[in-house]
Amino acid sequence: MAFSDRTIEEIKAKLSIVDVVSSYTQVIQRNNSPWIRCPFHGNGNERTPSCKLNLDRGSFYCFACQEHGSMFDFVMKMERVTFPEAVRMLAQRAGVTIEDESPADIRRKEVKNSLFDLNESMAETFHNFLLSSQEAQDARDYLARRKISQDTIERFRLGYAPRDPKWLHEHLLRQGYSDEFLQDSGFFSRRSYPYPLFCNRLMFPVKNWQGRTVAFGARDLSFRDDSPKYINTPETEVYSKKHNLYGLFEALDSVKKEGRAIVCEGNFDCISLHQAGLKCAVAPFGTAFTAEQASLLARYCSRIELLFDTDKAGQDATAKAIVMLQEKGIETAVLTLDRYKDASEYLEKEGPEALTGALSVSTEAFRYLVTRGLNLYNTRTPKGKSELVGFLAPFINATESSVEREAYVRQVGELVGVGEVQVSRDLERMPRNAAQRADQPATAGQSALPLRVSGISPDLYMMLMFANHRDLFPTYTKAFRFGDLKDKEAQLIYLALENVRRDGVGKTDEIFLSLIADEQVRHDVATSFELPEFRVDRPQKVIDEILDRIALRRKEEDRRLIQLQIRQGEAEGLSDADLRELLNEKVSIDAEIKDLSERLQGI
Repeated sequence: MAFSDRTIEEIKAKLSIVDVVSSYTQVIQRNNSPWIRCPFHGNGNERTPSCKLNLDRGSFYCFACQEHGSMFDFVMKMERVTFPEAVRMLAQRAGVTIEDESPADIRRKEVKNSLFDLNESMAETFHNFLLSSQEAQDARDYLARRKISQDTIERFRLGYAPRDPKWLHEHLLRQGYSDEFLQDSGFFSRRSYPYPLFCNRLMFPVKNWQGRTVAFGARDLSFRDDSPKYINTPETEVYSKKHNLYGLFEALDSVKKEGRAIVCEGNFDCISLHQAGLKCAVAPFGTAFTAEQASLLARYCSRIELLFDTDKAGQDATAKAIVMLQEKGIETAVLTLDRYKDASEYLEKEGPEALTGALSVSTEAFRYLVTRGLNLYNTRTPKGKSELVGFLAPFINATESSVEREAYVRQVGELVGVGEVQVSRDLERMPRNAAQRADQPATAGQSALPLRVSGISPDLYMMLMFANHRDLFPTYTKAFRFGDLKDKEAQLIYLALENVRRDGVGKTDEIFLSLIADEQVRHDVATSFELPEFRVDRPQKVIDEILDRIALRRKEEDRRLIQLQIRQGEAEGLSDADLRELLNEKVSIDAEIKDLSERLQGI
């Protein structure tokens, strides 16, 4: 019986060689690679494993007896079955429907091979244009401004697509490709064939995990408002957005060696992290981080660290990804940048060493969600406590381990000051994978509410003060972080002030207001321009006091979390040395809280 390539590839996509082999024998990690005691010559009784598993190829090789093959060969040898029987067994395990190879499958295979060849050829052509064409000088200058090195350009084979819209079609016809084939190649507009998708653009080739070029991303270099900043290859016979990650092939060695992957938002962030030495970075390409991409990474590592933008959309994406990864049982942590929106900007402004240093510490997923929830909801009120439980519910409900889940329920109960039974009852009423809840800022079409200065948060008061004294903002950027701001309106003003600081625009009140898209925030800032509270002669004194209050709040949150860790550590039998370290940290935090409190009392 002949099987289609699609059947075999689908089985290989859903099962790794480790998945298959671990059903028969123990897999042992040696030098960051999986090995087994060979079952074919030593009956699995070797003292030292001699059979290595190759995750990239999905194969095994014994250095003692030279037995080797694919996952299908392994099953054939272990079960003493034929190849068709092994395929059926693994297809059933993977949940794959077996298909015979029809004439249409044969034709599809030919198209896929032609697409692979075309993508590879164009990746090399675009790369050569970038390196040597006079027309690509703007692209080279742009990369220089973004501080992208020549080594990075070569490593990721960045390229340039010429400005002439006729060039690509004429070039590929000369190469012998037909219009019928090119229409679905991913290089041309389907509505306006043969108009190319990529003209005067910086090109980012996308490789699959096997190293074959499957797609392209393209950054516009005309910088016109009417031109999309990024265009990506549409889905083709060889490319599916949700099953591929930008930079995965380039990151594979580091991912396997370190046992972790950093998932960032975009191609520039990815190559910036690689340039800074964080070569385990990958990025979704033109889509949100998907369950399929998470499963792909889980083949090679046991830990995923998320680095999304610091704006609200990035934080929402982080929370959503955390829940999805928790469902899959993947250890997850969050990386944050305190001064810039993303890794690319950090590299451009501060350099690779600063970027590496900024990402040297990560926050475990649940702690990140707790901190964000405390920033979003006022847990001093019954409603706020309920909202915090609802915010954390999707993560806890996605937790498979009952022991782990119980620990989270206990921590949430301590956070909101209620019993575990009450928390569990609320969780039971909430569906698995419930959407994250967060208050939304006012949008266009909704009337803005009047600004009541007496009722606003310290965060918003400080950012309104900065909005009225924008020349002070750059001098205070090291005194606090974006993540220190709990108030969503304050965060939006911060981002507008960052645009002023970075690009030099918004020096007039009118232009500054135009940088704020949210109607309510724009109304509040405009109102503050008319109020004497914000037009004071010594704004630094007001700002310094609020910064002390924010610092005190942050330290009190740190103390609350360290107290939870101490209680949990005592319950779980943490070593005396580790407990002593936690207690010393609490003593240090207590001293800082005392100093801040005394300073504020003296004001």
